[in-house]
Amino acid sequence: LAETLRELDIDEAWIHEIVRRKILHDQAVFTKRTFEEPDAVKRELIAGVRQFLGPDYDIETHFTPKYRPWQQRVAFVPDGDIFKGIAAGKASMVTDEIDRFTPRGILLKSGEELQADIIVTATGFNLSVMGDIQFEIDGKPLNFADTVTYRGMMFTGVPNMVWIFGYFRASWTLRVDLIGDFVCRLLKHMDEKGVRSVMPALRPEDKDMVIGDWIDQDNFNPNYLRRAMHLMPKSGNKREWQHTQDYWREKDEIPNIDLDQPVFRYA
Repeated sequence: LAETLRELDIDEAWIHEIVRRKILHDQAVFTKRTFEEPDAVKRELIAGVRQFLGPDYDIETHFTPKYRPWQQRVAFVPDGDIFKGIAAGKASMVTDEIDRFTPRGILLKSGEELQADIIVTATGFNLSVMGDIQFEIDGKPLNFADTVTYRGMMFTGVPNMVWIFGYFRASWTLRVDLIGDFVCRLLKHMDEKGVRSVMPALRPEDKDMVIGDWIDQDNFNPNYLRRAMHLMPKSGNKREWQHTQDYWREKDEIPNIDLDQPVFRYA
């Protein structure tokens, strides 16, 4: 698309914006389909893999996850290079559970032993929540699991703190930009009010709100996130008290947050 636009002598700034919007649109359409027709999307993804590996390859064992597309992360493979390598015999797939490491490599629960010169531990990690920093407020330890998040970026009872947490299914920096602009606007507002502290607080109308996990585990549930859920801030069943994971809503909502609404407590 970018090259076609350049042939039409379109300005580079416009090309950047058009391509950016096209990518955002395509990502949003794909994500929406994974919720509305997950089985169809799954078949399409598997068919794409089969085009590289052929009809006789055991796709069911090695490339068919138990979860629906985007319930956990989707790995995009540029030009299908990994599949080309497998088809050419340069790499092989083994799908099993690890029993333990051995002097020669890895013993699988099936009893097979994989010999290895190098083992890369690329899964099974434990999520570092807030950088594992031990926060305190007035000398008292802060447990973020006791807080409720305001739009996935601030926390009840925690003054002067904004957490930048991006999107699972879109570019992380999209939300970084939105939150960065919000922080600048909030700091300017605090200067104008002559205050030094701000924190979100539940309103009277929120007292009966249903409180749940940081994110609905049916929505997104990789094991590393599930293992850390007890450490994460809570969310509510109202939009203000959720990280919606929806850029198309937040791109309009976050820039228009009313900084004088009762949610914000200034001092």
